[in-house]
Amino acid sequence: MAATSKESAKMKVFPKGQIVIPVALRKKYRIEIGDRVDVISKADGIFLKPVSKEERKKSLTDSLFGMFGKYARGKPELEEVDINGATEAGFVRDWGK
Repeated sequence: MAATSKESAKMKVFPKGQIVIPVALRKKYRIEIGDRVDVISKADGIFLKPVSKEERKKSLTDSLFGMFGKYARGKPELEEVDINGATEAGFVRDWGK
């Protein structure tokens, strides 16, 4: 690991495609263990961007469905009784098929 400046470092890629973000950069950008980082493809390379605290607070729907989350926004959260009812209805509908 030979650093070329305070803002960049040459790092080794490990067998699973992992790299280590130097401590100085993790501190500067407040990246902590367990945080998420966006990996963005650019014309001249790869850009790593820490996920903002606001993005971390997104609903589960937004996190799981990404672009489809906009269709679920503003709709009430499903309760366990709703999920159980839908499961039962699907089971009854497909019974005997």
